[in-house]
Amino acid sequence: MMISVIVTEYKKRGYLIHALRSVFNQTLDKDKYEVIVVKNEEDKEVDDYARKNGAKVIISNERWLGPKIAQGLEEAKGDIISLLEDDDMFTQDKLENVYNIFKEEKINEIRNEILFIDSNNNILSNPIINNNFYKYYVNKYNYELKKYFYILGGNSCISVNRELLDEDIKYYKIAVDIYMAINAICKSEDKNVLYYGKPLTYYRIHPQNTVRRFNTLEQHMILTKSYLEDHERLYNKFYNCGKEIRKTTRLFHLSYKFGYYLLNLYLSDKVKKLGEELDFSFDDKVFLFNPFNKPRRKHIALGFLAGGFLLLPSAIRFRLFKFLQKHTKMIDKIIGIEETLPH
Repeated sequence: MMISVIVTEYKKRGYLIHALRSVFNQTLDKDKYEVIVVKNEEDKEVDDYARKNGAKVIISNERWLGPKIAQGLEEAKGDIISLLEDDDMFTQDKLENVYNIFKEEKINEIRNEILFIDSNNNILSNPIINNNFYKYYVNKYNYELKKYFYILGGNSCISVNRELLDEDIKYYKIAVDIYMAINAICKSEDKNVLYYGKPLTYYRIHPQNTVRRFNTLEQHMILTKSYLEDHERLYNKFYNCGKEIRKTTRLFHLSYKFGYYLLNLYLSDKVKKLGEELDFSFDDKVFLFNPFNKPRRKHIALGFLAGGFLLLPSAIRFRLFKFLQKHTKMIDKIIGIEETLPH
């Protein structure tokens, strides 16, 4: 059995060298894994370092994550695929843990826990007190939205059976992690997806994280629309996987649709145009009230914000939005506009 680590970089941010060092300094024997780097820009120092340590470096013309991973898969020889984004890192024993779990258990995918780090590799998370890490074995028969929704994502946390992946991955621009998680759960006839509580990935918090990779509102729109398109594709593809999966993909889809709608409102003064571009059915609006069927205070508040707001007549909805936009900072915070406006 072999692991193929696919490391992706969109643009030079100075972190790739740290990601590569974390992969090359694993406790797992070197002959049990390979490294494939897919990136848009050449960097002689980093590329030479990668090749010197046996990695294959692919200079890609693809902008989006899914097509980059598809290029890496074309070169991959491993039975297991582990993903790593350039600004994250593996713990030293990540691949050894992944290798042993896949070898010993009937697993389709592992999604491990993370430790947060800053730009200087300082750990921001609370220290680990003991080794009693949770293990959730999930399949399409026991999956529940309210239990597992918040631990589905995280590209650098995912290791998956190569047999599950096909050319579909190239059609997902950004939401590759959610696609891989849902795909593994829906194909779990005799194998589970393991959500493993041991931190094996360092997730970096810095000004250029995915949610902040835009300098203008227009770039924010492009990113949000790309997420929306990905999740619409997911909703349609896995519609028949089961009720809880359908609710999950629907929640993702409608959440990004609502975010895109708010961005349109932010940039437009034409109510009619907006109504034609983004149509929410009455059932969609009701669903957004409480998709978790879990009456927690924060979910009630979010439900009112989305479902309640959309249930208002369009003219009143528009005027309320513009009033809040003009007189408060609430709208800026909700849709992340504060990240794009000059300070």
